[in-house]
Amino acid sequence: MRWALSSFAVLFVIHLLDYLDRWALTGVLPRIQRDLELTDFPAGSLNFFFLLTLSVVGPVVGWAGDRVRRTWLLAGGVGIWSIATVGTALVQNYPQLAAARLVLGIGEGTYGVLAPTLLADLFRREWRARAMSAFYMAMPIGYALGVFGSAWIARTSEAVLVGTPLEVWAGWRMAFLVVGLPGLIASVCLMFLPEPIRGGTEDVDPERARAAEKVRPTAADYQDLMVNSSYTYVVFGMASFTFAFGGFAFWLPSYLQRVKGFEEQTATLIVGGTGFLAAILGMGFGGWLADRLSRSNPRALFLVPGSAMLLSIPFVLIGLFGSSVPVVIGAVFLAEMLMFMNTGPCNAVISNVVTPNMRGVAYAVSIFFIHFLGDLWSPGLMGLVSDSLGHPEVMASWIGERLARLGITPVEQQDGSYRNLTAGMLVVVPAIALGGLVLLAGARHLPREMALMLAKLRAASAPPKPKPKPSPADEPA
Repeated sequence: MRWALSSFAVLFVIHLLDYLDRWALTGVLPRIQRDLELTDFPAGSLNFFFLLTLSVVGPVVGWAGDRVRRTWLLAGGVGIWSIATVGTALVQNYPQLAAARLVLGIGEGTYGVLAPTLLADLFRREWRARAMSAFYMAMPIGYALGVFGSAWIARTSEAVLVGTPLEVWAGWRMAFLVVGLPGLIASVCLMFLPEPIRGGTEDVDPERARAAEKVRPTAADYQDLMVNSSYTYVVFGMASFTFAFGGFAFWLPSYLQRVKGFEEQTATLIVGGTGFLAAILGMGFGGWLADRLSRSNPRALFLVPGSAMLLSIPFVLIGLFGSSVPVVIGAVFLAEMLMFMNTGPCNAVISNVVTPNMRGVAYAVSIFFIHFLGDLWSPGLMGLVSDSLGHPEVMASWIGERLARLGITPVEQQDGSYRNLTAGMLVVVPAIALGGLVLLAGARHLPREMALMLAKLRAASAPPKPKPKPSPADEPA
């Protein structure tokens, strides 16, 4: 267990850096939009380029991770994303910024696919939801540090460097330089991380687990994965969550500044603080509750996150339409906390229904679909809705009149244009509802497919039966 906890600590810290690098863009997005003269649609589409490569690279990395040493692959991925983050400080236009996000996705796709497979081989099934929840707490903590930290670095560097020979690096460029460098050190540390036995934490003998580790999945095994009901339900449920939360988190700092009138420092502090606390409580409580209830009812790994997602919808609406600062902050916090309850249980489901020798591909395919169907599109779509419903002629139409009655009105920007980011933010509500319903519907399949996975693992690790010796009568004359 000590070795498992030490490895967990290393993986957690690097996962924190992963999300810090990923979300540094959000904290300084208004500055980048001003400097590069970007409207909401191209700004929101920056996530598309990042998630495109993250999704496409994932299946290749997953296939390799089921066959070779995973820690070395992780080291290469961390190095690539860190170089891309540092390189973002050098961009001069939108195409260069999009190219940097493309490279960032290659590195982060590697880590997102392989790290959960290591965790599944470090912690037994009865601890897995909690371990996954604790690991994925790095996501919102990294988000909080990325959003608030990058904005703070940008402001501080402007105060210190403006008027000096290093003035060209002041602002958002310095933010990317600072947050990208630690990952280069982390990539070296990963080279020395031990590699656990695939399937070593399942209910089989360690030697038999080593034997099963060498068994290569067949084409039929991969086809069976696509008709594994628990797997497909959890992937589509997480895709809906990713669509909603990815877009919500991307635009929330800008929404608080542009629509609610918060100062930049206040908005990033609120987003960072609520995200941090919501992650700690939501993921921690979600993993603990799902593990506890699943002792008597394994379906709880679906029921807990599905119910929590549906319960988050009223708080999303209150956060968007609330008029007082405490109400907005409280509602955003509760909405995020409830949505975060899905992370540990849903990833535990994948580990529990997929044999260890193909978990890399399973996580890779899940990451491909949750992003390809999720936040690959949501920030850009929300930006497009904001731009489209901000035009005065659109708001003068019957659609605009009905939106205005609901308080969904455009806001004038510094350049004199109008954008309706409130309408854009509402795109997430039906996605949250769909995700919650899909997860609740998938619960009925889980006990059967958990038992089936364990039976397959035991069959793969069983020693071959000795061939019977031929009797004298069977020997040729």
